[in-house]
Amino acid sequence: MVAHDNERPSTRAIRRRRFVRTVAAGAGLGAIGGRSAAQRGAGGSDATRSPPAAQSEAAQRADDETAVLYTYRKRRALEVLLSDPEVHAAAADMISSYEAYEPLANRDTVSVQGCPDVEIEGGLEEGRFDVTALERQVAYGHVDRGTDDLVALTITEPQDVAWRAWEATDFESEQLARVLEDSRVQAAVDGADWFPLFTVSEAITSARGIEHGGVNPVVLFVADGDATRAVVAYVDIRDGKVGDVVDVSTVERFAEYPPHELAASLEPAEETVLDAVSGVPFERRPWYTADDGSHRTEDPPQSFDRDDWTIDWEPPGTHGAEITASYRGTPVFERLESPVTFTGYGLPERDGESTLEWFFPDDEPVFSGELLRWDVHSLEFGGPGPLGIVEYDDADDRPSGFRFRSHYETGAQAPDGQDHHSGYRFGQSSHELAYDFWADGVVTPVWKRQGPGFSTEYAAPAVGDADDDEDGATADTDDTDAADVADGEEPEYAVAHHSISAIAMDPVPGTTDSVAVEVVDETGRSAPETEFYLVGTPDTVVRLRNPEGSETIELPLEDGTEVVVARRAAGEIPQQQRLEEPSVESAFYHPAQYIGDEPIQGERVIVWLLREAPTAALPHSTGTTSFVAQSAITLSGY
Repeated sequence: MVAHDNERPSTRAIRRRRFVRTVAAGAGLGAIGGRSAAQRGAGGSDATRSPPAAQSEAAQRADDETAVLYTYRKRRALEVLLSDPEVHAAAADMISSYEAYEPLANRDTVSVQGCPDVEIEGGLEEGRFDVTALERQVAYGHVDRGTDDLVALTITEPQDVAWRAWEATDFESEQLARVLEDSRVQAAVDGADWFPLFTVSEAITSARGIEHGGVNPVVLFVADGDATRAVVAYVDIRDGKVGDVVDVSTVERFAEYPPHELAASLEPAEETVLDAVSGVPFERRPWYTADDGSHRTEDPPQSFDRDDWTIDWEPPGTHGAEITASYRGTPVFERLESPVTFTGYGLPERDGESTLEWFFPDDEPVFSGELLRWDVHSLEFGGPGPLGIVEYDDADDRPSGFRFRSHYETGAQAPDGQDHHSGYRFGQSSHELAYDFWADGVVTPVWKRQGPGFSTEYAAPAVGDADDDEDGATADTDDTDAADVADGEEPEYAVAHHSISAIAMDPVPGTTDSVAVEVVDETGRSAPETEFYLVGTPDTVVRLRNPEGSETIELPLEDGTEVVVARRAAGEIPQQQRLEEPSVESAFYHPAQYIGDEPIQGERVIVWLLREAPTAALPHSTGTTSFVAQSAITLSGY
């Protein structure tokens, strides 16, 4: 156990997982057997449940098999879909593209979408940019997981999809003018059409040694013939003033293996199955895709009872949907939310540090790597928010339950992510936040990242390996040229990308008055008197008890999972909503910064759970992989 307080503790090596268990606790086999409300139908009834158990095995299911589903199978399903000659012809003509994937019971449901051309109108002088993805199409397919046959296929008719990419503000106009004065930018956009991407990044970014809120990565999407690229200009905006462009880089592809480039590497089948198989019904398509580039959503009721749980939720501010939960009529969480996902790029090598020490070695809001976004999960800055409820019937290896599922594309500009889903996804972060509630009293928060954000590679390239992947494609980032690496130039960073998903909870185990806190590890049981930061090891459990009753919330900590327990305080996140108060936002860097000497026993506390998803540990280099982090929360005494 490694405990931390404000005195900057000594570092102890933390054993790291070499293989990330990509999906568990309902994100994998549980999700495969799940049905959305639309799939169940209004007249459906719940299956007979197994007796509740204090410790569920739900959180232990689906290790390696589901890792294969979200890595190898996702890639393979795309290849099968793209090999149909009708799909192949449409994808091969695209200049930007996007893929979506979901595992079903014995099939993969997958889609590819994009456009062969784009129309850009407006400019800096006009104070706006309008973009139209011309003749945008979507191909939906079902792939039999046992035979790799394409067993259902739908291809939409081409349609134009338009969005307003930018509307001027004085501050953004000044930044854009400064970017266009830079000779490096001028050379990159000369003679081509382009449009800018201004995201919420200026408020949630630390980059190139500049602190939180002091730098804005402005992205210019450039349409140049039959290709699309991005130019990223980092503008110094410290003290609310537009300063110099501190760095410029060019990105040639927005994902490691864009679907249209993957199609070009495949030999299409001799005949299409389009007229020989059924279409893909709306409710069996991936959630992230609809014909017009939006999401497939099924609005959850604001309050509902299911599988012994009572759920109330509020629409997202910047912390995702805020959930209040009771189990068997007794309170569990006053609030369950996700105020931040740390999305870091270009990090130094890790040597046993905690996430606080690795990301913020000077205990201040300046990132140790090249770029960090403290991503928010909101409707205003990308949405779309809650997607729907997925129901799970009970089975031999699990009780019944349900998933409350949300998706946030931080930085997307078009309504419901139409720009993101048309392939213009660089500079945006795609986060799925879900909570699995099981009938035996287990809650599993699941985070899934779809990428690519500000990087299109999953591990720092080794010298000489840049051209050696299975398709002969190289992976570009916003600051390392693959050709330079192939020529023997080492990248300056050791870790290309690392994400940390943060869940914050206001626990109320059977009481709304106070909480008793315990830590159980190999040394025994202890009751910390004051706030603490803990890096978990196997067999470490944090317990949150009702001091006057039997109700207990247990947080088993896997090796490396971290927890922060702090007394509730106004002016601190999550009590203070992200972005509402600029001074609070710019000062924020890690939940452990709130650790002090405040007593916690018999008080109301905020508990942060930090789950890591080391992308370099993935078992397959697919380029379309979903990175997943999950954890289990168990109840007893209810």
